[in-house]
Amino acid sequence: MNNMDNSLRIKSGQKAEMANIVIIDDVPANLRLLVGILARPDYIIHPILDPVMAINGIKADPPDIILLDIMMPTMSGYDLCYRLKSDPDTIDIPVIFITSRDDIEDKVKGFSMGAVDYITKPFQADDVIVRVQTHIKMYSLQKNLRRKTEEMVSLNKVLEGEIIERQKVEVELRESYLWLNSVFNALEESVIILNPHREIMDVNPAAEKMFGYTRDEMKKQPSEILHIDYKHYIEFKERTSQAFDRGKPLCFEYMAKRKNGTVFPTEYSVALLKTDTQKSIGMINVVRDLTAKKETEERLRESEKLKTVLEIAGAVCHELNQPLMSISGYTELAIMDTEPQSPAHIKLKKIESQVRRMAEITKKLMHVSRYRIKNYPDGKILDLANTSDDK
Repeated sequence: MNNMDNSLRIKSGQKAEMANIVIIDDVPANLRLLVGILARPDYIIHPILDPVMAINGIKADPPDIILLDIMMPTMSGYDLCYRLKSDPDTIDIPVIFITSRDDIEDKVKGFSMGAVDYITKPFQADDVIVRVQTHIKMYSLQKNLRRKTEEMVSLNKVLEGEIIERQKVEVELRESYLWLNSVFNALEESVIILNPHREIMDVNPAAEKMFGYTRDEMKKQPSEILHIDYKHYIEFKERTSQAFDRGKPLCFEYMAKRKNGTVFPTEYSVALLKTDTQKSIGMINVVRDLTAKKETEERLRESEKLKTVLEIAGAVCHELNQPLMSISGYTELAIMDTEPQSPAHIKLKKIESQVRRMAEITKKLMHVSRYRIKNYPDGKILDLANTSDDK
């Protein structure tokens, strides 16, 4: 900005907040008078003679208030005010008109163009100071309000973004929960979730079916209800404590108890539940019923035993077959050498009958051992005692 006289510019580096005042008047005496009236440490005053040159300076460094003479030769105060109020960068700067006229029409015209006040000549010092102070304060309040409004708008946008993001996360969490819950409920294995005090927090439908309790009956109950007795529960607790101590999952077989008191074999997979900070918040047990598996294993063991017995029986029968044939042959020869009604003949016939019975038994045993147990799934081979009559 072009100052009429550098001595007219009032500066103070002591204040953090300085008010910039621009005074535009083509009469130097008026400028000196107003600068003298407004001279104070917290004001920086820019007196300007040429209104045309003032425009660029005001745009480059917008002041806090403009005192503007109406009647000037190169550009009237009305025209300059119109240009300032037409520019978004300067539209809000308060303008006080300086005039020697006190006509209502002039004031109405000035207010209609955006002026905030009038100062009439000759100047009254107190009146000038109060008007300038009031409008500077009002403009400062407007700027602060506008800045806070912009900050609030910016904050609202941030909050709206956070709300949208939170809602998105909530939707994703809800979908994840529904997905996990559906998986949790669909698992064939029993799932039992315990808190750090080993109280049951939740179970899936498979656990309800396996143990015979409803979900509500099991919730908040000590996990002791799933064990044979208190001693058994303590043993289980000591064993699962290894999972807590090692921080790793644990898998082992253990006997469990249903609501009706039935004891059955199970396989427990135990793992810790932790937060992101690795804080333990409970334990999850996945339980498999091993009843069918154990029964199958028992049947396989019995089958293996039976297989071994049949193999031995087959070998024994093979070894017995040769002596039985010899006994049968000699018996027939002895019968031929005796009288039909003699005691010896009768005894030999009984021996012949028992030999035939033994031969039938060995024949059947060899047949069974050859086909193993596939023809006898129930493990009952036959009643060897009834293969022939004892005569």
